[in-house]
Amino acid sequence: MKPSMHLNRYTTLPVLLDMLKRKKLVLLDPATWEDRNDSEIMLEYRNRKKLKSLLALCFSHGSETIHHWKTFADGISGCCIEFDRKPLIRHLRALTGVRYRSVTYRKIKDLTAGAIRLHDMPFTKRWPYRCEEEFRIIWESDIEKPYYEIDFDLKLIKKITISQRMPKQVYSTIRKHLKTAFANPEQRINRSTLYENQTWIDKFRKT
Repeated sequence: MKPSMHLNRYTTLPVLLDMLKRKKLVLLDPATWEDRNDSEIMLEYRNRKKLKSLLALCFSHGSETIHHWKTFADGISGCCIEFDRKPLIRHLRALTGVRYRSVTYRKIKDLTAGAIRLHDMPFTKRWPYRCEEEFRIIWESDIEKPYYEIDFDLKLIKKITISQRMPKQVYSTIRKHLKTAFANPEQRINRSTLYENQTWIDKFRKT
């Protein structure tokens, strides 16, 4: 399958504002993740490798779904930051200790002895999560750190989509604030239509 041209980061408005202000991607400890299947595997990998730090940041290379919004960007402050995949990966290649790739989803019955190499453990998740189509960046080190920051150019951001749950008048204010970060804001900041898409609705109405 041909790789997508984008990587989506589903998050919240405070994280977005911090990212735009400081121009940094922040990798954090997986111990804070809600999915214990995932976080415990990351901890096991860190212990086996005898690492002091294993930090991560997750994206999706798939299309927008209700799962992405409900799980990672729920509520009125949810947002999706779309990155240009190729230049972002070129940027990551130059960083020491950083690895990245799409996640592989496995069924429990397939976890026979030796089925998963140690090298692949941080990029392996349970089959029920396959709809996420996750792309993961990790940083591993023998130095203990609570977070790892990656400087990046805002030009790597192709588009910002704000949750449709945000009231229109609030969205208007937020959009005006975000416009200062982009050279062509009219095309790069918009509001999701996932919950109410007028084009879709009109297709079913009598003309």
